[in-house]
Amino acid sequence: MNEILEILKHWQLDMKKVRERMYRAPTPRERERWHALWLLGRGGTVEEVAAALERDVRTIGEWLANFEQQGPSGMSFEQSGGSPPPSILHNKPL
Repeated sequence: MNEILEILKHWQLDMKKVRERMYRAPTPRERERWHALWLLGRGGTVEEVAAALERDVRTIGEWLANFEQQGPSGMSFEQSGGSPPPSILHNKPL
């Protein structure tokens, strides 16, 4: 049996639930992570999924490791770095 399917079973998920989470993910980044998991569950290799999603193989491996250790919460995305949100004080005269 596919190793991914065993991991999904551990977290009480099946491919239908993964597909539902992929479509309902709140951010594009989370959708991408669920999409990778769905492709892996359908028998794709890490290399094939990385190529399909135009990601580094290590990135797909990290997503899979996070899911294996943390379950669905490991697929969440939190913004880190980047520009701060626009300030409401931006229009304040100097």
